[in-house]
Amino acid sequence: MRYKYKIRELTPETDDIVDVGEAKEMEAMSLKKLRRKLDPKKKYFIEYRNKKNNHVSATISGIQDK
Repeated sequence: MRYKYKIRELTPETDDIVDVGEAKEMEAMSLKKLRRKLDPKKKYFIEYRNKKNNHVSATISGIQDK
């Protein structure tokens, strides 16, 4: 696989505070393919290095297959 992603599941406790769960590593060829593996009903915080070796962090959710 090309990229290694650190993924943490976000679990909202209240309106202002968001708890970040344990980090797990997943591998995928692209961010789009990684999102297909994740649950679309949950939100995740991800970190990875892109092809120009820049650090990227984002909050995403999974997508449903057609």
